Amino acid sequence: MANLDVKIEQTRQRLRDLQTQARQLKRKDDTRRKVLYGIASLALLEDLPEEKRQNTLARLHAKLTKKADRDFLGLPSLPEDTGNQEEELDQTM
Repeated sequence: MANLDVKIEQTRQRLRDLQTQARQLKRKDDTRRKVLYGIASLALLEDLPEEKRQNTLARLHAKLTKKADRDFLGLPSLPEDTGNQEEELDQTM
């Protein structure tokens, strides 16, 4: 009976290991997807006329709401209520 308990515990541990690997792979794939879309977005921005580039950048910047992210990119801090700002940007497009 003890041998069977050991086998069950080993199988459970193997399952936990496989679940951890799956989560890590999913996170890695998600990061890669974000990087690839970011690269493509930056390439598209280069091809836009200046006015559309500025409008698009303003919309992208409005989506970056974390202070650390904005600081990293050298963007100014957002006002406390950003809901109206996004609506205004959508209306200009």
